[in-house]
Amino acid sequence: MEEKVGAAVELVWRNDELTDPPGTRPDGMGDEHRMTCEVLECDAPHRLAISWGSTGGVTFTLREQGDEVLLTITHHRVTDPAVLLNVSAGWHSHVDVLEAKLRGTAATPHWVNFVRLRGDYMGRLAG
Repeated sequence: MEEKVGAAVELVWRNDELTDPPGTRPDGMGDEHRMTCEVLECDAPHRLAISWGSTGGVTFTLREQGDEVLLTITHHRVTDPAVLLNVSAGWHSHVDVLEAKLRGTAATPHWVNFVRLRGDYMGRLAG
């Protein structure tokens, strides 16, 4: 992607390819999903903000913490509870895969983790 405000960004999810094995894909989840977003802010390598369809945006911030880096993902303006559950579990499960890869460990099968996390977030949001 171009590192400039206004640039298009195409996100492509092929979640069955994230882990081996991937686990069983939940009903209603396709084998591929695509979304075209727009760069709203870019301060490489510290901060990136992108649009998210017609319902808000996502900001990614990197900050050094000792000998590690803290990634903060802020997803703005998700109002539909069903979408909020999938978005929350989705970001969390993808970050879990990223962390395992960076640490050189095996990630929990993606869909197993996603389903568990969606249940966790359902409990959090119900409270």
